[in-house]
Amino acid sequence: MAPLTAAQLVKLSKTFAAPFPSERRARDRLQTLCAAGRVRRWFYATAGRGALGYYTLSRLGHQLLHAGEDVPATKRAFGPVGLARQFHTLALADFLVHTAVASHAQGIRLDGFYRENACCLTIGGDSLYPDAAFQLVTPRGKEFSFFVELDNSTERLRSPIGSDSWERKLRLYDALAHSVSSRFRLIVVATRSVERLRHVLELARTVLRNPRRGLVCAITLADYLGTSDAVTSRCFRDHAGRRAALVWTPKDAGAGVPCYDAFPATAAAATV
Repeated sequence: MAPLTAAQLVKLSKTFAAPFPSERRARDRLQTLCAAGRVRRWFYATAGRGALGYYTLSRLGHQLLHAGEDVPATKRAFGPVGLARQFHTLALADFLVHTAVASHAQGIRLDGFYRENACCLTIGGDSLYPDAAFQLVTPRGKEFSFFVELDNSTERLRSPIGSDSWERKLRLYDALAHSVSSRFRLIVVATRSVERLRHVLELARTVLRNPRRGLVCAITLADYLGTSDAVTSRCFRDHAGRRAALVWTPKDAGAGVPCYDAFPATAAAATV
């Protein structure tokens, strides 16, 4: 899923048949796996004492876990996170772990998962690599599909030269939405600033060709992590300022919660 700290793994273990009873027990297990060469330990660069450790699979661990399966992984999946990416990686892991736990608590299955840069969306002659892609499947089998983009207040909102910017991303996701028959939603997670989130949503209102379609839903990471029922709660805002939930039930339709059909969560289907 992503590089995880021991604390993140303990939280994620709520979805396991036998959760870790404590962070100490998780660290003991991780130390054993590190000694066996299945897992590798790295450290986030932090000020002061007590650098925060995080863990990734080793190549051996990946091979053992996916024996007999065709599950490729890039070299960067097994190594340390670059200094410039550390804040982003830690925040993304927080978001993914919370999504998995909140889904599990509601009996919703997290499926069709693609980690960062593993899913390539080709639109015309351009392409996008989402920070994550996944489906949420309800107990009744209804599927909701999502792409995730974190905003760390470092990327331009607009760019006159067509380089990476939120305007480019939104135009490409909008073009993709008009190129496929089934639907998906783009989750925008702001890690630093509420004001920045407003700017992204304001930009979406000017870029999206169908302003009535709730393509974009946005939230701050702090608000998301503070919502226990995050996948079913109407804690998001779309580009029109409407409250929205990631997963809706039939009773929600009467409350004005938009419904969205599934988008195929495979690399082939994601290439248009």
